[in-house]
Amino acid sequence: MDAKLEIGTTCTVGIGGSYGGRCRNEDNFLVAQRGSARLRDDDGAEVVRQLAGHGIMLAVADGMGGHDHGDVASAAAVQALAKLWQQGRPEDPEHVLLDWVPSTHKRIRKVLARSGTVNMGTTLTTLWIVGDHLGWVHVGDSRLYRLRDGVLTRITHDQTHAEFAHRDHRDPGPNATYPAQNFIFGSRGLGEDGGLRLDPGMDTGTLDLALGDRLLLCTDGICGFLGDQRIASILSRARSAQEAAEDLVDVAMECGSDDNLTAIVAQV
Repeated sequence: MDAKLEIGTTCTVGIGGSYGGRCRNEDNFLVAQRGSARLRDDDGAEVVRQLAGHGIMLAVADGMGGHDHGDVASAAAVQALAKLWQQGRPEDPEHVLLDWVPSTHKRIRKVLARSGTVNMGTTLTTLWIVGDHLGWVHVGDSRLYRLRDGVLTRITHDQTHAEFAHRDHRDPGPNATYPAQNFIFGSRGLGEDGGLRLDPGMDTGTLDLALGDRLLLCTDGICGFLGDQRIASILSRARSAQEAAEDLVDVAMECGSDDNLTAIVAQV
């Protein structure tokens, strides 16, 4: 039997263009469980679609800031994931997601290239719960956390030049803190290099679930402005998953976030 979760979700443009923030929301999300999938559609409206899927799938996607149609890329990512969710119950969710991301990346880039330069992209952090464990995969600098017994663990690694240099035992160079790849559907670095790097066991993984766990998936509008200690405090004190998601967004904006903000909090 699949784990039962209480899920809270918040996805907002943030402070808005009038106050120095984003003029449109390029974030998106997916909450797929029990015959329905909740996400933002192509027009930016939150919708619930009646779909038959397996287990529980959650995802956040942050369209590339400063690029054309970041909202289109993030919407395409979560819509494609919703289709994957419907395809059958996976025996190994981690490996299914690991195979799916690069193949979908290549397929959509090929379609987009027919109309010219691929000038869009999105981060993607997603998990698929089957039974009492989950598989996850991660591209970019959105994040997945787990709070267990009051201890917060950051599961994902931001894909910066410094991170990949550390893995490869080399000097990160002058742009250490910059993103090392411009994410799913986009290009690595600059230009038209469409390669996507995913290191199994580093950018993917499997986690067990225990009663009382709280999972957080969020975009960098939140984790870019709140340290892990502040995130742990908010997750611990909130009375519900929805309250936790809303509090994370509110506190991040109080701390100066001018980005789009998305949080999914799931309590086992």
